[in-house]
Amino acid sequence: MIPSLPRRRLLTATAIAPAAALNARLAVAQTLTKVRLTAGANIGYSHQYVGEATGIFRKHNLDASVILFDVGFLGTEAVVAGQAETAGTVEFPLMSLLARGADLVVPAIMITADDLKIVALTSIAKPADLAGKRVAYIFGSSAHYALYRYCLRHGIPWDSIKGVNVPAAEQVAVMARGDVDAFVWLEPMVQRGLDVMKGKAHVLKPGIETAYRTRTYLEMSRAWVDRNQEATVALLRALIECDAFVRAEPRKTAEIAAKKLNIPVDTAASLLKAVGFDWRIYLDAEVKKVFAEVATWMRENGRLKGDTPNMDRVFVPQYLRQIDPSRVIGF
Repeated sequence: MIPSLPRRRLLTATAIAPAAALNARLAVAQTLTKVRLTAGANIGYSHQYVGEATGIFRKHNLDASVILFDVGFLGTEAVVAGQAETAGTVEFPLMSLLARGADLVVPAIMITADDLKIVALTSIAKPADLAGKRVAYIFGSSAHYALYRYCLRHGIPWDSIKGVNVPAAEQVAVMARGDVDAFVWLEPMVQRGLDVMKGKAHVLKPGIETAYRTRTYLEMSRAWVDRNQEATVALLRALIECDAFVRAEPRKTAEIAAKKLNIPVDTAASLLKAVGFDWRIYLDAEVKKVFAEVATWMRENGRLKGDTPNMDRVFVPQYLRQIDPSRVIGF
């Protein structure tokens, strides 16, 4: 009987090992914080696609998934409704939601770019030629405000622009039918418009970047951030790592973005190179001046009623400061 004792011990150990491994995996799973990130269905959110696909978010104890929307501000509305944890939009739609009572905070700027473009008929050769023309853009979007700033910068009377409210996905088709003379949006719609128009349209120069630069703010529910402060810091750490990955692995980034957006890899690679996105995570108090300008414009155009949102309350620099104080400027 004695020789059988080691075997019994071995069988017991063998039976325990899988259970211990399973318990360890369950313990790890229980430490993950669920985070539903939202993104506009474009190349600009590639750093988030990278975090999801490579496991960077999971590495930072985040059970994260990226939900695509036609435009970014729909993601912000999802956050307000409790259907997501993060969103990213520019000043205009964020200010609009804040003014309607949305209790959102901004721990960082997560995308900076010169991505908005004016795709116009070749007969529109210079900014002044836009006067009297039909221009498609999404009313209430970054394109709306950016075009206004562009007209102001280049001396084009705003009331001379015949604005047409067209969803992003329909702008190319509307232009191809001849219903508008130009549209304002970003990739991949810009290249798609040029391809469809077959030499009859071009990207107008000088461009939107002469009057407005896109900054996309990481937007989150104040209540969620207050309850999940460690996860908020972890998310910022993860996004910083995603930025480093994009810089180090441009081809792999293009492959990940292409799969997420269902576009050819070479197209994704060319878009990433052409637009020149900057995914550095930072927060600069200078943007409060930009929000003030946006609020003034909205109020003058009947798009902001009641008190102007207090942006000092919206910006929460303390989370990014815990990681790297040099990324927080002026707060």
